[in-house]
Amino acid sequence: MIFVKLAIEKRIDPFYFALEKLMLEKLAEFNDDICFLWDVYPAVIIGKHQLLEKEVNLKALKEKEVNVFRRPSGGGAVFSDYGCLKYSFISKKSKDEMYQLFLDKIIDFLKPYLKVTYSGRNDLVYDGYKFSGNAYYQTKLGNVLHGTILFDTDMSILSTVLNPSEEKLKSKGIKSVRSRVINLKEFIGLSRAEFREAMEDYFAENNYYLTELDEKKIAQYLEEFNSEEYIYGKNPAYEVVRRKRYPFGEIEVQLLVKNNIIKDIKIYGDFFEKESLETYQKTIIKQNINTLNIKNTGTYIEGMSDNEMKELIRGR
Repeated sequence: MIFVKLAIEKRIDPFYFALEKLMLEKLAEFNDDICFLWDVYPAVIIGKHQLLEKEVNLKALKEKEVNVFRRPSGGGAVFSDYGCLKYSFISKKSKDEMYQLFLDKIIDFLKPYLKVTYSGRNDLVYDGYKFSGNAYYQTKLGNVLHGTILFDTDMSILSTVLNPSEEKLKSKGIKSVRSRVINLKEFIGLSRAEFREAMEDYFAENNYYLTELDEKKIAQYLEEFNSEEYIYGKNPAYEVVRRKRYPFGEIEVQLLVKNNIIKDIKIYGDFFEKESLETYQKTIIKQNINTLNIKNTGTYIEGMSDNEMKELIRGR
C-alpha cells in the first residue's frame, strides 16, 4: 500500500477531498492501494446529498466558529476536530472488498489497545459506543473509503452543532447525538500525537511525498471543494417536501408539481449513492405524480426499491 506522507499540521477538509481526487488520478500509475491520514480544524462535514439546514445547527456553528463543508460521499453529517483522526483509502477494489479489507486494518491496528467491533457496515464501536464512521464513493478512476476515529474530540461542540432530525434519532432508539459516541483516549494510554504516530507507522508501508506539481493540482481542486456553490448548493423552495427514514438511511424528496405533473425533483438524505442522482431525477421529471413509472432506483440509491420511492413521492 502507498502511504501519502504529509507534514502533521491542521488543514481544512477540502484539502483532503482535493488530495483524494489527485490520488484517484494516480491509481493506475501506482498500481497499488493508497492511504493517508488527516489533521483537521473543527468543522461539520455533511454528506453529498444532505440539506445543510436539516442536519446542522447554523446558529451554533457561527457561535462556536466551526466551518461547514460538503464531502463527495454520501452518508450523514459528522463533526471533526484536531482530536479526531481521519483517514482515506483509495483503491480499484469493489465497495464490499474495501469495507472489509480496510476496516479490518483499522480493527487490527487497534487490537493491541482494545477490542473493537463492527456496527452494521459503516461504523466501528467499542463497548457499544461508536467511535468511527465511514463513507464511500466511486468514480471512473477508482473508489474512496474515508472515515473518522474519535480520539480526543470536543464532545460538547459535537452535540451542539449537529442537529439530526427527531425521526432519525427515534429510528435509532437514542436520545441525543452525544449518547452515541465516545472518545478512545479514555481507554488508550497515549497522547494524540503518540496515537497518530502509531497509526502512521502501522500504515506507512511505502511512503509517497507530494511533488510541486501535486501541490499545484491540489490547490486547484481545493478551490472547487471549498466553494460556496459546492458546499451550500442551490436549495430552492419546493411546493411538496416528503421525508422518510428507511433501514438504509433517510430520504427527502422536494417536488415542484403543477397540474399533477412533476416539474422538478431533488433528492436529499444520508443514503449512499451508487450512480449519479442527476440522471435518475431526470427520469422522474415530467411524469404524472398519480401514474408514476419508477425504474432502477436501487441502481442509484443503495437499498431502495422502486415501490418505496413511488410511495414516498406520493406521500403514502
